[in-house]
Amino acid sequence: MAGKEFYFSKFDDRLPYKAIPDNKFRTWLFQFSGIVTIALGIAYLNWRWRYSFNYDVLWFSLLLVIAETLSFVSTILLVFNFWANKDPEKTPPVHFLSEIEDLEGRPDRPIKIDIFIATYNEEVELVRLSIIDAKKIKYPYPDVEVKIYVLDDGRRDGRNPAKENMKKVAEEEGVNYLIREHNEGYKAGNLKNALEHTDGDLFAILDADTRAFPDFLNNTTGYFKRKKVAWVQTPQWFYDTTEAEKLSDVIISNLNIKNKPISRFLDFAFGKIMVNEDIYGNDPRLFYDAILRKRNFHNAAFCCGAASVHRREAIMSLAVKDFSEEILKLEEDLKSQHKSKKEIKQQTDQLILNQDVIPFKFHASEDIYTSIMLHADRENRWESIQHADIECKMLSTQDLDSWIKQHKRYAEGSLDIALKDNPVFKNGLTFSQKICYFNTIWSYFAPLWILIFLISPIIFFFTLNLPVRAYSFDFFKHFLPFQFMNTLTITLGCWGISTKRGDQYYISSFWFMLMSLISVIRGKKVEFNVTRKDLQFSNNNLKHVIPHMVIIALIFLGIFYNIILILTDHHPSPSGFAANAFWCIFNIISLSIMIRAAFWKPLNKPATEQL
Repeated sequence: MAGKEFYFSKFDDRLPYKAIPDNKFRTWLFQFSGIVTIALGIAYLNWRWRYSFNYDVLWFSLLLVIAETLSFVSTILLVFNFWANKDPEKTPPVHFLSEIEDLEGRPDRPIKIDIFIATYNEEVELVRLSIIDAKKIKYPYPDVEVKIYVLDDGRRDGRNPAKENMKKVAEEEGVNYLIREHNEGYKAGNLKNALEHTDGDLFAILDADTRAFPDFLNNTTGYFKRKKVAWVQTPQWFYDTTEAEKLSDVIISNLNIKNKPISRFLDFAFGKIMVNEDIYGNDPRLFYDAILRKRNFHNAAFCCGAASVHRREAIMSLAVKDFSEEILKLEEDLKSQHKSKKEIKQQTDQLILNQDVIPFKFHASEDIYTSIMLHADRENRWESIQHADIECKMLSTQDLDSWIKQHKRYAEGSLDIALKDNPVFKNGLTFSQKICYFNTIWSYFAPLWILIFLISPIIFFFTLNLPVRAYSFDFFKHFLPFQFMNTLTITLGCWGISTKRGDQYYISSFWFMLMSLISVIRGKKVEFNVTRKDLQFSNNNLKHVIPHMVIIALIFLGIFYNIILILTDHHPSPSGFAANAFWCIFNIISLSIMIRAAFWKPLNKPATEQL
């Protein structure tokens, strides 16, 4: 069945973006702008806390200024994260083991490389595409052994006729096939099983939909000549993000307009306005090309799973270290219980027999958790690298329900780590690494202040109470310079990459992020949900945007109510209404993207059978 047409087949010719080249002058300008922004932010918040409270509604004033202060912490963290760039030097690919390890008397030999394609329940013909592209990966040294393994956690080896046969596809493509009889540890457990059955000095991790380009290994293995580099993460590029559509076509399609004169008029009026490009906010360029790439400066770029290359020695050293610590902990516990030497030996021997050596942390966010532990290894001082260039292409989520499930897992996994093994208090991490990991975790607390920013205008509309004494010149002379410099700093820090869609989803994600935070605080176990990547139109999308629709409805109701008061000369603060109405325009634009995504369907739905 090779050669099957999928919805993303029409995007196969898309080319990835080029990494933005480093520019020291832009970096200096950003650093200056960042310092000025922080100074202006401190001045603004000093004025807010000392002079701006409306004591008639102190609860409202206090609520808003706390939200502004928490948001300002994010600004400080952003400046720290983006402070400087440090792209590592690119070197030719590795040939011999001695280039990446101290042999210590062992004979030298060509290195061995394994490529792992992890799969669970994805359609086998989708996985076949990843296998075919993996087989096209080039390496300049013919004596270097590169083996491809399909890691099938769905046990699709032909034993169950109702399931597709993944083993058969692997055999047809001439690659290795590995399964296990349980799913303990989710993806981390699947990778653990693979490492137990392979011997590559370096190994690459690909997901079922990760299609590597031919130079993937040529462009990444050279970094491992720095003998403390534990892993190299390459950007994840989604080549199937939704295409821009003409607004006129969207109107005609949604209203089912068949009258040709009306259609021509709509095309004339709105045909040049393009909408719905990357409607799900899947493009991760800002994250990989700016946020994570600039963490190279702090040696704090973390692994994101797929499209990464790892040093076996580093992963296994972490596993052995954890194993040894478990034994030592047991011995100490038994000694504190005054057990005899014989009893201690018996129980520790039993632990050694029963305890697994676990390379990747068994966790829903195994990638970032393992990264933290490797960075915290004082003995080895492992380093990480965020490679600048795209080496693989992947599929994105294609409906809002799947997108939210995927991002909830990211949020809950990171928050769970923060509550149980917070990197801020992790021995072995440098100060810079702690701040960078804290930045990642802090971002998932954003719904706490975003919700306040969303409801504050609504509170004003229906109570007519301002959270500040007045929207006077004194307010704007503190607020506007800070806001202007903050926008400039973000633009410079992001290297000119568009933040429009990212900003919208940062705001509109408030509800499911808030639910994720509550779930983790309540102690609910974080589940590892395999994200669907097919073209689907879920009936579960509406439930995700009900809070957004309620807030927008309250905004319009509040604006209508305030306009009536102004027209009847009963409004106490028309300037306050104008300021809050302008604020609401931004909120509506941000919230509406998720509502649009919930109901979006492509104008030209593929005729071929989807996944």
